[in-house]
Amino acid sequence: MNQDLYTIYASFLLQENQKYNLTSIVDSKEIQEKHFEDSLLLLDIAELPQGAAIIDIGSGAGFPGVPLRIARPDLRLTLLESTGKKARFLRELREQLGLPFEVINERAEVAAHQAELRGHFDWAVSRAVAALPVLCELCLPFVKTGGCFAAYKGAREKALLELRQSQNALRVLGAQAAQAETKQMGHGERTLILLKKISQTPGNYPRNHGAMLKKPL
Repeated sequence: MNQDLYTIYASFLLQENQKYNLTSIVDSKEIQEKHFEDSLLLLDIAELPQGAAIIDIGSGAGFPGVPLRIARPDLRLTLLESTGKKARFLRELREQLGLPFEVINERAEVAAHQAELRGHFDWAVSRAVAALPVLCELCLPFVKTGGCFAAYKGAREKALLELRQSQNALRVLGAQAAQAETKQMGHGERTLILLKKISQTPGNYPRNHGAMLKKPL
């Protein structure tokens, strides 16, 4: 782990937080635990291929994508963020860290229909606050067949309930549940749900945001 880069990251996050409204966590130790260590849990439970292309959807302040990229310099990272000021922060963070990753300022339901992004990634990751059926519709179209989507969720019981509620979405979108791993963190339970992409997602998904919320799969 390149601790210097994590230190630079935490310092820059705290420096810019008031301007960009990035996180409610303003203590360096808590940033380490609740953002960095939390983001890196994926590497404890899954084996990401060397040189894997990974997209972080709804990246916000860069979690979990940037900590994963620091820990695994071989990863080819794309950050997708719909809010303009947060995308600006991510580009400034890239300069601060001196790391090559792409930042795209676009809504996921729009970007997922772009030919250069759809079905392009080995892994999609998201810590976005949305119900799993909606997250599946937003994230799975970016993943190539044979790839995976990792959804960062909270307490195990609630995460497994969301997974049960996502069975139709998985069937429609061309995926299946592969793994659900829960770790006890200082701030509570974190459950990572891993979904395997087994076939191409039909071209009409994702739908527009209103349709996804009004009638989830």
